[in-house]
Amino acid sequence: MTLRIISLAAVAFLAGCASFEPLRSTRFVDDNNNYLHVDYGRDTKDHESVAILDNGVRWPFKTKNMVRVELPDGTSFIAYQNLAPAGNLYKTENEEWEFFESGAGCIVARLAKDRSGYVPLFRGSLCATVRNPVNAKRDRIRNGSSTPHGFGRDVNGPREMSGERK
Repeated sequence: MTLRIISLAAVAFLAGCASFEPLRSTRFVDDNNNYLHVDYGRDTKDHESVAILDNGVRWPFKTKNMVRVELPDGTSFIAYQNLAPAGNLYKTENEEWEFFESGAGCIVARLAKDRSGYVPLFRGSLCATVRNPVNAKRDRIRNGSSTPHGFGRDVNGPREMSGERK
């Protein structure tokens, strides 16, 4: 039991030590007003995976693209880009978690205990994003209570548009 705990701690430590530098931060919101935070970045080394196409062909895939996902309950994981027919798919190395983004929406799913497929845990819509974030801007996106300034709202609700006809 002790060896298992040490092994899990080592895996968590190594996953957190990936050379990750965010290039973009995004915030998604679900129907219950829960927020999902995603930092997009690149690793310094290639990550190799194998995608299995619909016809059964195994296709080796290399990428440096990765995401760091934080669920509303505080659970977080790092996942690498994978092949997808539409949208952007990211999976953890052990394939326990997947993050799928298409258009202005996303789904986070976890592998079922019986390994029969993925169970969606979060479905959300794009709320805010910032490119090449400095820590202060990224923290404002991640920790703000509402959509930040410049994204169609101010703190009191929808922005007033000057010159708008009533």
